[in-house]
Amino acid sequence: MALSTHPVITTLEVCRISPPNGTVDGISLPLTYFDIMWLPFRPLSRVSFYDFPHSTAYFNQNVVPALKTSLSLVLKHFSPLAGNLVTPSNIKSDTILQVRYLNGDSVSLIIAECASENYYHLSGDQARDVDDLFLFVPQLPSGVPTDSSGEDCIAAPVLAIQVTIFPNNGISVGVTNSHVAADGSTMFNFTQAWASIARQIICGHKDDDSAKELLVSPSYLQQLPFYDRSVIKDPNNLYNIFKKAIGEHSEDLQQVYNPQASTKKVQATFVINQAEIQALKKLVSAKQPTISHVSSFTVVCSYLWTCIAKTHVATAENENEKDETMHFSCMMNCRGRFNPPISTTYFGNCIVACMATAKRTQLGGDEGLFTAAQLLGDEIHKKIHNADMWFGNMKGIGTGEFIVGIAGSPRFDYYNCVDFGWGKPKKFEFVSEPLSISRCKDSEGDLEIGVCLSHEQMLAFSSIFVNGISDLCL
Repeated sequence: MALSTHPVITTLEVCRISPPNGTVDGISLPLTYFDIMWLPFRPLSRVSFYDFPHSTAYFNQNVVPALKTSLSLVLKHFSPLAGNLVTPSNIKSDTILQVRYLNGDSVSLIIAECASENYYHLSGDQARDVDDLFLFVPQLPSGVPTDSSGEDCIAAPVLAIQVTIFPNNGISVGVTNSHVAADGSTMFNFTQAWASIARQIICGHKDDDSAKELLVSPSYLQQLPFYDRSVIKDPNNLYNIFKKAIGEHSEDLQQVYNPQASTKKVQATFVINQAEIQALKKLVSAKQPTISHVSSFTVVCSYLWTCIAKTHVATAENENEKDETMHFSCMMNCRGRFNPPISTTYFGNCIVACMATAKRTQLGGDEGLFTAAQLLGDEIHKKIHNADMWFGNMKGIGTGEFIVGIAGSPRFDYYNCVDFGWGKPKKFEFVSEPLSISRCKDSEGDLEIGVCLSHEQMLAFSSIFVNGISDLCL
């Protein structure tokens, strides 16, 4: 399931990239209740692999300078990503938590090299060691003491990037960000804009000077981030409610997440095609004609929930584990659900969890898919049609009960929209997320599912997933 030897990374350069001098004023974005709820969660990492049949020397001469220039230019418009998350040393204080950019702040960019023979294994769909994949995404630098309104605080970077060359074979672009600073929509907009500028430079359509004006063209102005936090109203004081709850477990915030620690897990990619998705929708609709919400996303998530439940039952060490409560969580973008809707390019977090709950044995039986679809569909329906319910169901959080969440969204087309100048990705994936979902690279209607489990669980899941689709779609 993995190479006999682990990849070896050679760091070629570590640099700090800031917006162009004199182009950006300082900016402070106070956290909203959508942001602060992510404080206890670890950073999110994504990696894309691209075919690139060129030497390291060519890469250093023709690609690295363009990546630095384009990153600096895009940070002119996404400057908070070059800044820091500023939190008081005492989370229970009244100091406002914020994402703050000050003149001179920067993003860590690592340029690295890895042996060519690792490229095709790492960029494949088969199970690979998560420890190996972690080598290609950076760790966020540690926070440093700072001052905010006269109070001792910690300023922690919110974004780090690593670009790795596999000589004569490929390139990987790894991005790690604090979820407190940005959700998937914001990060996709940033990555797409960065890639677009880099492509213009690398492909020779713009030189460095003319590229500086690229983002002010009408087409790019539609993608620029919207920073006005006043559009997020908080009549129910959710910010302080969430802050208080987090403060009661503030010791957890002091634990530094270390992606270099061994996970002893593997990660694989599964594809569910459009015909299979339509078969699942037809099956669920026929069995549950009164279900409140049936979509491709809902039925795929429901099927994955049952597969994970069956996997845990099959690999359980005792009978009690087989009937444990299991929560499934997926995210809903709320930008268009405000009244009036807020900008689709709103910078930060504007998502809520749709969470459904069942016993593993409920999900593992013959009716498991229909049970999952009913529960998840009802939960999504409530959140779509009633903003008062956005934070009304947070079951399992902080209780120690098993929660599986799914990262990503088919709306973010990394395969067709993130081309730095050497073609679309061969492979895009989240690193170490239990479940993730994205558009397929080969077909618009198909979906790629990333799965991260132990070796034993992955073997069980693979069989359950493939055989289950075959049986359900006969």
